[in-house]
Amino acid sequence: MKPIKVYHKDEHGHHKNDHKCGPKCNHEDHQHDDIADLKEFKKDKVRIIPEKKTNRVTFENFLNFFPMVELPYTITSDTQRLISQKCDPLSATWMFNFVLGKDDVIDEYTEFMPCFSIPGTKDFFAVVFWEAGIEGATYYLTTFSKNGILIDKSKIAGTKYDQDGLYQMVCTISPTWLFSCAEGRLDANGNTAPVSSDEHHLHTSLQLTGDGEIVPI
Repeated sequence: MKPIKVYHKDEHGHHKNDHKCGPKCNHEDHQHDDIADLKEFKKDKVRIIPEKKTNRVTFENFLNFFPMVELPYTITSDTQRLISQKCDPLSATWMFNFVLGKDDVIDEYTEFMPCFSIPGTKDFFAVVFWEAGIEGATYYLTTFSKNGILIDKSKIAGTKYDQDGLYQMVCTISPTWLFSCAEGRLDANGNTAPVSSDEHHLHTSLQLTGDGEIVPI
């Protein structure tokens, strides 16, 4: 491609000395050449810009949002901040395609964040995401068949704010897929308060089975 030429005139309307045309120069012809060169320049530039690849809504692409973690793994009050620094939120389009039901309703304050996937699953997939809103955030363990059909879903951790204080649930995941959950509450002054009338903490355990079901034990 020829370089783009720029022509200058002096104050009397004549070409400056650096113009290399002869005495029979037709300036309009050169302008036409310059325009053609400019069009070719733009055309070449468009060619070298790679096309933006769209992230198609497929189950395979959905799973790519969830990095594998090593077990044991513990979800604490700090996990949400750490994950938010590494991951981008999932749009509602992804969630309605693979997790949410068609009749589920979410508001403008709801946010979904992919967290991680559970290693060692052969006949199914297991991922953890959190759903955040104005009242707090909840972590869900969700399992799918190989072709992306939802098998099971269960809350495993999270925080919730209300007039009585802060409810918090933490979870430790063992290498055998045992989810040990403990729930506690802090009152408005930051002091430990009972979750129920007879104990300060509630403990629950969930077992992820080999076929993707989440079973309380």
